[in-house]
Amino acid sequence: MADSSQQEKEFSDIELCYKAMGLSFSDNPEQVEKTYRKLKDEYTTLMRSPDMTARAGAAENLKQLEELFTTITGSLIYKDYAREYEKYKALKAEQMAARKLKQQQKPVVKEVLINCPYCKKLIAPKLKVCIYCHGKILTPMEQMMAKVFSTRNLVVATILVVLVIAGVVLMSNPQLLK
Repeated sequence: MADSSQQEKEFSDIELCYKAMGLSFSDNPEQVEKTYRKLKDEYTTLMRSPDMTARAGAAENLKQLEELFTTITGSLIYKDYAREYEKYKALKAEQMAARKLKQQQKPVVKEVLINCPYCKKLIAPKLKVCIYCHGKILTPMEQMMAKVFSTRNLVVATILVVLVIAGVVLMSNPQLLK
C-alpha cells in the first residue's frame, strides 16, 4: 500500500516537473531534451545580462531547470518511455529504409518502339503522328474503324440499304412493278 502511494507521488512530481518546463506528460524524449536545451540557452543568455537582478534570477531558474530535468530523466517512467520511443524510432527508420530499398529496386520499364506504317522507321507508340514522315499513327481500334467505315464500304452499304428498301417496298406493293 505504501509502495503504491509512493509511486503516485513520484508520478505527480514528475508530472509537475513536465508542467513546470512547459511540457505535456505525453511529450517524447526528444521534445523534453529540446525544451531543456532551449530554456537552458535562454537562462544562460540572461546570465550574461548587465542587470544583476536578471542574472541572479537566471541563475536560480537555471538551477531549478537542472533539477527539473534531472528529476524527469531520472524517473523510471521517463526511462521506460525513452526506451520504447527508441524502439519506435528504430522501427520507423527500418521501415523508411525498406521503403527506399523497394523504390530503388523497381524495374525500369523500357518503352517498346513500333514501326511507322508509312516510312517504317522506329517511333514511340504514344505518338499520334510520325516524327519523320508526319503520317498519322492509328491505334488498332482506329485502324479497324478506318477499314470498316472506309468510303468504299459506306457507298456499298448505302447501295445495299437502298436496294433492300426498294425490295421491301416492291414486295409490299406489287402494283408498282406493272
